[in-house]
Amino acid sequence: MDDWLTTEQAVVRLGVKRETLYAYVSRGLLHRALDADGRRSRFDPAEIDRLRRRQRPEGEFATLVSTRIARPSDEGVWVRGRDLVAEAALSTFEDAADRVWQAGPGETWPPVTDTDEIHDDVLARVPQQAPLMDRLRIGVALASAADPLRDDLTPASVRTAGRRAVCAMVRSLPRRCRPQGDRIADALWCRLSRRQASQRRRSALNRALVLLAEHGMASSTLGARVAASVRADPYSVITAGLGVLGGRLHGAASAPVHLLLAEAALSGDPARALGDAQRTLSFTPGFGHVTLKRRDARFGALMEALTGAWPTDERLGTVLEVHNLAADRTEGVATVDFALGAMTFLADMTPEAGEAIFAIARTVGWVAHALEEYGEEPLRFRFRARYVGD
Repeated sequence: MDDWLTTEQAVVRLGVKRETLYAYVSRGLLHRALDADGRRSRFDPAEIDRLRRRQRPEGEFATLVSTRIARPSDEGVWVRGRDLVAEAALSTFEDAADRVWQAGPGETWPPVTDTDEIHDDVLARVPQQAPLMDRLRIGVALASAADPLRDDLTPASVRTAGRRAVCAMVRSLPRRCRPQGDRIADALWCRLSRRQASQRRRSALNRALVLLAEHGMASSTLGARVAASVRADPYSVITAGLGVLGGRLHGAASAPVHLLLAEAALSGDPARALGDAQRTLSFTPGFGHVTLKRRDARFGALMEALTGAWPTDERLGTVLEVHNLAADRTEGVATVDFALGAMTFLADMTPEAGEAIFAIARTVGWVAHALEEYGEEPLRFRFRARYVGD
């Protein structure tokens, strides 16, 4: 098998994510073999090429969207010409969002603690075990229903809708403790954790929100832009982004990291927990990125906040040990998803909390792209189908 492809080579040749590659394996579309050491997967290049020709002919779905919003790279993420990593260490989520949206003077955020009788009554009927993503979608729908001016697509009105949607999403989650501040991060903490937290820990959540606010033309962002292209209102744009984010391969990558760390702490054997996770998932949770090949600057920025917020917590040692073990044996870079999973683990949140944080944060990016797309010619995303049936 010397000429067979490694996982990294296979994903590049197919032009897909690592998770998609292993989804092909699980569906029987691809077969994989193991190296002699039994640790690394290998793929038949001929089989890869056959799948590429059948599933994604050369150039199919390839498109280029010009944007002035973000430029993510191995060196960092620049949003509106500013270093997002530096921004995350100094700015509140609200202020960062306003800069991404290019808000005008006098525009303000509504109190995230505001209550609405209809909003509360509807959410009270949602089953307790309902996924957090379902609650977020309901929150956006309620915000839309309560906004008679949602079809006003002027920039100031779109930004107002974005702020209302973010606050509604936070309020859609069940309250678990009493908030200790009036910022988005303060309110969100007590919707996701039963334990009140120090300012440093709430600041770590704020940093995660800023770091996740925008990262270029991800799948959910493209979905949001398609919705904006047909002149959907801002709430519908956000709902389109949430729909794509609901897929298991985008936005939920922090959950298996959380579960891995919880198992490592419970068993006291991080190496075995990591090995079991790799065997079950066929990839290393929190490692490997479809576009970032050398480093994810967001990972280091969020991990710095975690070490400052939980310096004496013995579970931080588990996080660092699992990371070091994985980094020594994994070719892919550690991503922000590893740090996000570590944060939800340290904060005593549920594994799905990371996906909710990701969704609320990325709403900022979706609204920014909607603002940009509203200025383009409408209906420009008209894909053509190539019929290959009987």
